Amino acid sequence: MPPSKSPRIAVVADAHFHDLHGDYDFEGIADGNNRLAVRMLADTARSTRVFNESDRALRFTLDDIAARGIRHVVLLGDYSDDGQVATIMGVKRVLDDYSARVGMRFYATVGNHDIFGEHGRHRSKRFLTESGGYRLVTSDAEASDAHAHTTTVTPRMYCEGYPEGLRALPDIGFFRRTDDLHWETPFGEDDDIEARRYEVRSADGTTIRHLVDASYLTEPFPGIWLLMIDANVFEPVSGVAVGASGDLADSTGAGWNAMLHHKQFLFDWMRDVADRAKRLGKCLLAFSHYPAIDPLDGTFADELALMGRTSFSDRIPVSDVATALMSAGINIHFSGHLHVNDTARERRDGGYLVNIGVPSLVAFPCAYKIITPEAGRLHIETVGIEEMALDPTLLTLYRAEVSRSGLKTGGMLEAEDYGTFLYAHLGHLVGRRFLKREWPRDLASLFQKLSLGDVALLALERQSVPVREVISTVERLQAASQTRQHLLEQTGRDGATLEAMMAVPMITFLADWYRLRMASELALDWIDADSLALYAVVAALYRDGTWEEEGAAQAQFALLFRIYGKFLSGLPSRNFSVDLSTGEIV
Repeated sequence: MPPSKSPRIAVVADAHFHDLHGDYDFEGIADGNNRLAVRMLADTARSTRVFNESDRALRFTLDDIAARGIRHVVLLGDYSDDGQVATIMGVKRVLDDYSARVGMRFYATVGNHDIFGEHGRHRSKRFLTESGGYRLVTSDAEASDAHAHTTTVTPRMYCEGYPEGLRALPDIGFFRRTDDLHWETPFGEDDDIEARRYEVRSADGTTIRHLVDASYLTEPFPGIWLLMIDANVFEPVSGVAVGASGDLADSTGAGWNAMLHHKQFLFDWMRDVADRAKRLGKCLLAFSHYPAIDPLDGTFADELALMGRTSFSDRIPVSDVATALMSAGINIHFSGHLHVNDTARERRDGGYLVNIGVPSLVAFPCAYKIITPEAGRLHIETVGIEEMALDPTLLTLYRAEVSRSGLKTGGMLEAEDYGTFLYAHLGHLVGRRFLKREWPRDLASLFQKLSLGDVALLALERQSVPVREVISTVERLQAASQTRQHLLEQTGRDGATLEAMMAVPMITFLADWYRLRMASELALDWIDADSLALYAVVAALYRDGTWEEEGAAQAQFALLFRIYGKFLSGLPSRNFSVDLSTGEIV
């Protein structure tokens, strides 16, 4: 077990660093004596992360970590925007600076945005120009954009594969360092890349590749073992020749599910590491980019029933992953990838696995975590960076872009700090992205037309109402004084009024639903108490209803509010401790 006083460890996930001052082979926008490589706000407005703010967010976070006297920092993958050569160079400059100035040490896992396969792949991005348009910057000579004012083709935009992407960052744990108390890989103590290859086959078994795995174990200070797991899995695509475009499947949706099939050697290694850790009295902490347990408070089945398969649900690990990790002796695992703040736990046969989801620096709720190991217990603290100031130069450029394009920004440009900017950004994504990509079309249309009060009235209708008849049914219920009186009797004692609920659009509730989905209890700092009270009343109306007919609108709203309730009632995810012998979370 760790000594009673071990150094603290900061855990940073999904920094997605874009080098605002980087050299991407074009002359950027003038900013005093500097030139800025500025991504378009239009791209931020439809992405699940922000781009330009990532530069300041990473530095702000590392400054905060340094001010707390913490010198050990885990990077949970996606430390770069998209693995571009110039971006990785920028990541290295930042990390080297903090290592030199304050003695920081970094321990990284790779994410799906940092590296791709064996030989990498092309990247293309849009950058603002001083003339008011945008420039396409790409590593692909065949890429085109008819609306771009100009195109820059440069190898600096290329995303490297294994092993070059690892060699570009030699000092963040992927290779042995002289001050490591212990360091090894699943293949032994040799850190040479060629000694760290494994075999992976295509689904039809006809193509065999020998790819690099970047997992390692290190002991940064006495008593603590950091197990850094490379959970990227690139599967050869059946029927596609090696070296051809699309010869390897993207690991974005694979993660631990694919690990079960293609990286069994890692589970054997983890079992051996866990056995040694127990025998030697080491506190073993595991880290990978991908979650090992459903990080959304056990809502996977409900979300699947309500929304169908989405790119988000496709990234949820199957239960066999937790079983395999517990069998290997892994109890504590930290993950990123989904940008969620959450704590999840599985218990089986006397064992347990706790997965601690670390939010992204570039999406709501923008925070990192601090680990304080003690004998028999692990303390976790969540630190937000929402107070970070926004860059006034970027805001000026954004306003000019909006003025030219008429882009809707959902309140982002009215934000006074970074947290509010990201809060507005997530709310904006509900209408701009999520309703279009994640929801059945008929439900999405209802969210845009109904109020919270309308949905409350619908709960009083005991007969099943098809989605196509919801609007006419709600209009009838609104006109029925008896129904309105019944609702008042149901809700009045809770201090909720029909007028107050009618004033809340369902799209507003859905935005808060997503905020809770991503931030868990951290979202409660942002959602006002009056709104939470109204949501609780409507959730209660749907709690005990039974609508048997398949496709009943009430049944779908009941699912929506049941998921909401699970988001509210999950395990502690802000500041808590884990009993390492039992898995109890306080």
